[in-house]
Amino acid sequence: MMSRKGAIAATAIVALGLVACTVVISNASWKVELQGTTQTLSNGLQITDVKEGSGASPVAGDKIKVHYVGKLTNGKTFDQGTISFAFDQGQVIKGWDEGLKGMKVGGERNLRIPPQLGYGSRGTPGGPIPPDATLLFNVKLIAV
Repeated sequence: MMSRKGAIAATAIVALGLVACTVVISNASWKVELQGTTQTLSNGLQITDVKEGSGASPVAGDKIKVHYVGKLTNGKTFDQGTISFAFDQGQVIKGWDEGLKGMKVGGERNLRIPPQLGYGSRGTPGGPIPPDATLLFNVKLIAV
């Protein structure tokens, strides 16, 4: 039987080990990496570079092509696919226009988009996104 001090010491060692390690949670193409590389903008958007690309970065008006998986915070996938659109022209939710800035072709990012940069208090009526939903996207920039 372990003494109380021994149990506390063992708990502390385990806790330090968990803090020191990199945690990667994978589910198909969706990855969440907790490495201290997440950037939180003043508007609440959180950006995590999973893989830095080596190609071109888009500028406003460029036609870009991305592959994405969109999930709710409960883990339910609400959409996935490949889409092309004019970058930073308001053709997609604000969280995407902001979250893709500075990304390079070949790169992969996770975006945690607060409701005000997604579908807000309306959600998608009759659709899969409830009002005031925080959205999680894994996005890969395929082409500029």
